[in-house]
Amino acid sequence: MGAIKSIFLQHLRQHLRDKYSIFWNLIFPLILMTILVLIFGGQIEENVTFRISIVSPEIEEGMADNSYPVIINTVFDSIEDSDESRWFKFYRKKKNQSRSNFLQEERKKLESGERELVLVVPEVEWGEKVQLEIYRQPERQLSLIAADVITSIINELNREINIAEGNISRDELINVSSREIAIMESESRSNFSFAEFLVPGIILFSFLISGLEIFVEKISSMRARGILKRYFATPLRAVEYFSGILGFIILLSSTQVVLIYGWAKIFFDINLAIFRPEFIFYMLFSLIVSIALGFFLLSIVKNKESVGVVTQAVIYPMAFLGGMFFEVSNLSGVISLAAKINPMYYLVNGMRDALGIYPSPTSLILNLFVPAIWMFGSIIISSYKFSWNPGGES
Repeated sequence: MGAIKSIFLQHLRQHLRDKYSIFWNLIFPLILMTILVLIFGGQIEENVTFRISIVSPEIEEGMADNSYPVIINTVFDSIEDSDESRWFKFYRKKKNQSRSNFLQEERKKLESGERELVLVVPEVEWGEKVQLEIYRQPERQLSLIAADVITSIINELNREINIAEGNISRDELINVSSREIAIMESESRSNFSFAEFLVPGIILFSFLISGLEIFVEKISSMRARGILKRYFATPLRAVEYFSGILGFIILLSSTQVVLIYGWAKIFFDINLAIFRPEFIFYMLFSLIVSIALGFFLLSIVKNKESVGVVTQAVIYPMAFLGGMFFEVSNLSGVISLAAKINPMYYLVNGMRDALGIYPSPTSLILNLFVPAIWMFGSIIISSYKFSWNPGGES
């Protein structure tokens, strides 16, 4: 126990004497969070726009008002002219453009993430049964929401068609009036807080730095100078050394959590229950995964100089493609694949869901299973490849 305490205090003193480490590990996450909130905090709601393509039959000159194309365009025109038009952007085919070419182009744009939904209205005669087709991307949250929205629009279409066919009179429809009431902020908060969205991501980013930068840097430096080899020539065992440095990492990570939460609470007025058991579990799990990834890097990269370069090349892509700072579930192509195999993506989804900030776009099973695969895979590879000796020698 005394050896573990000595190793723990040694790393703690080194860290407190190094102003560079204090800045990057404790202060930089706070600066990063502040910059992101100030720049992007007020833009989240304004940027949500459902881009919907309408593939409907051509409206010919002199066409009756009770035809399907006219009714469909009337409904969507009324939406564009309403106060809710800021949430929608409808795309229709250009003149002299064939319907099939337009549909093909819009489906490609849906696949690439440029559209949330494509609605196809078949060319049928008046009075025939109409079956609308909806193309959406089930992996993208905005596409799923757009599908729900379009269902409401289709209900409006059905109402207009029933009126046009004479099945019901417009006078017989139930009129609804709406009134707005003010809700006290202390009782109900409906506004999305980007600061609250960001806090779990910044915490996870700090853990990633602890596991992949601090942990890796300390061990690789001491391994390269032969200090670890001399350590283990004494009665000090590897497990004791690891326990000491792990204790230091846990203390540092706990300090990071307190600073990040306190900073966000004071300056951005967040209200998060970070001591929920589910969130504490995700924090511990995230730290273990990060340290396991650190061991993995130390196992495959033996040279001290190369370890630093590789670590930096891994941390920031994992952070940005992991959705720590922004939602990445709407990405497409190769970048989407890189995000989906990233363990940080699932960890941050689970952390936000545990706090009730943002519903996880991935299931609970995936949020645990994918990081666990990376963790156990890293541990297994490290058990065969890792060495405490200089240059990674056995």
